Amino acid sequence: MAENQTGSSPAFGHLRLLDYIIVICCVLRILVWELPVFLTPSVFYRTESSTSFVSNVQYFLVRKTNRLLNPAGLRWLTRPGSEYVNPVLTSKRYRPYHSNINHTIARTDFNGFWIMQSSLQKPKPPASSDMTIFYLRGGGYILSQPAHYLLFLLRLGEAILEQGISVSIFALDHSLAPEHVFPTQMKETAAAYEYLIHEEHVSLEKIILAGDSAGGHLALSFLVHLANQQSSSGTVLAKPRGLALMSPWLSLHNELPSSRTNSHKDVLSAPFLRQVARQFLGHDVAAGDDPKSRLNSPYLEFLTPEPAIKWDTVLPSWVWVSVGTDEIFFDNVKTWVKYLEDNLGEARVTFEAGPNKVHVWQ
Repeated sequence: MAENQTGSSPAFGHLRLLDYIIVICCVLRILVWELPVFLTPSVFYRTESSTSFVSNVQYFLVRKTNRLLNPAGLRWLTRPGSEYVNPVLTSKRYRPYHSNINHTIARTDFNGFWIMQSSLQKPKPPASSDMTIFYLRGGGYILSQPAHYLLFLLRLGEAILEQGISVSIFALDHSLAPEHVFPTQMKETAAAYEYLIHEEHVSLEKIILAGDSAGGHLALSFLVHLANQQSSSGTVLAKPRGLALMSPWLSLHNELPSSRTNSHKDVLSAPFLRQVARQFLGHDVAAGDDPKSRLNSPYLEFLTPEPAIKWDTVLPSWVWVSVGTDEIFFDNVKTWVKYLEDNLGEARVTFEAGPNKVHVWQ
């Protein structure tokens, strides 16, 4: 139930002496140099801004911390999953249902958590739910755990239940890079999808695949895989009913204008994303003979894939995509959605752009 959730990366929440030194140096660099340089213009030159001064400082600190720390340091800052689970389960809101929340599924081919099954009060097998959300978390493939999303997913489930729709939510706990490089995460997603269908007997018409940031990237990678592969049982696995993407990471190149024009607004930065890509692809890919062509693989690149992706075949019958206008991903997402609308029809794609919102604002 309230698991520590460190299996996907033994280093989660723990630091070696060298890592502590890196964290201390990072903090000192930000406080002594980076932050004063950032604050000086705002003190002497007041400008109109769509976000508050406090928010701008917070986004700056997140950007710099992400850029300067290694995966071990970032994981240490976010803390182990148990430190997020226990406060939720013991809260006044969820204490009465604590035994029905966050059930662990530990397998040799994947790990995950049933956040809820049909309802909070009276759980039922997921197959009986009107909807099953298969959630893939963000974190750049190098950090975060399902527990960090527990409260968000519970609130999402409650909002759906209030509409009179019974819902089950399964969150995949995919392995983290650099300990486990791609396509490990895609294979785990495929194994979990087969588990939902063949063992939990969830109807494909009831499955909604959802993900944020790198989880959105993983969702699309899995759907491309699904369109090209057969299950281990030898039968073809069909697509889920729908796809919901929040601030998806669509291109490892990040070359469109918003990657530069929004770099001082968003919590992400292009240098951090390049660093993350090296971590989850592995050094052999990053140092390959033709790394750019490898990055254009249809399993990794969704704006300029080589060969081109047949999105009509890959995507479910409906797609919902959301992004903030202040994100460095904004132009990538807008360009991709426009392509889908032009080629698949606007009725199949719903797009929401949050004005003046940053990464994963939803």
